[in-house]
Amino acid sequence: MPEPTAPQLPFGVAEILAGVAGARRVLDAGCGSGRLTVALALTGAKVTGIDTNASRLEVARGRADAAGVELTLLEADFNALPFDESSFDAVVSRLAVMASDDAVATLRELARVLEPRGRLVTVLWASPEENPWFGVPREAIATVLGAERAAFARAFGRLGDPHEAAAVHRAAGLTDVVAVRLHERRTAPEAATYWRELSAENGHFRRVAAALSAAEAETLVAEIDALLAPHREGDHLSLPRTLVLVTAHR
Repeated sequence: MPEPTAPQLPFGVAEILAGVAGARRVLDAGCGSGRLTVALALTGAKVTGIDTNASRLEVARGRADAAGVELTLLEADFNALPFDESSFDAVVSRLAVMASDDAVATLRELARVLEPRGRLVTVLWASPEENPWFGVPREAIATVLGAERAAFARAFGRLGDPHEAAAVHRAAGLTDVVAVRLHERRTAPEAATYWRELSAENGHFRRVAAALSAAEAETLVAEIDALLAPHREGDHLSLPRTLVLVTAHR
């Protein structure tokens, strides 16, 4: 079965695959709907995915069936993993550790199930300021609809500075810690199209859009358009997206 190529993968997944290349037993902690989990399995690894959301795990099962790969998928919390020590050669987590109330404790638990010198790769969103694709629409919602309507995804950008992310991993006892920024850009012809796309694919914005009156929607798009003006390049918008990738060993 062919290995997936970078253009088919969500942002940051190609770098995660490279970071754990050759690992035989991999845990995807906070696997969600399984895009990374399936990509790992397509490389030939034996992959276990855990998440606290049962409905998202069902989506992951369907994704695995469609891809023709076998996964072990469990409903579990990554702060109390149901595995013995040294159960995995590698542990990965994409956009999940930032939601932990105690990231050091979470990372210690992830490290516990790694074999000695096993690899840990985590990916986190950088700050909202480095991610105007997300930060600007949320700012526009606060301006037009009020701060309470924009009080979602509060974990976005937590540990989003490479130095801070690296320090937290070291505090958890991990070694050989390296944290770097990853960059890409998202384009759209104009703000109205971008808002339609974003609210169709992102649950936070979808819920906001579903509750808008026609007048509110028009005002919100105008505010997004004004705030995105610095990101216009010729006939389109070009919006930075920034992740922090952390690699480490137990």
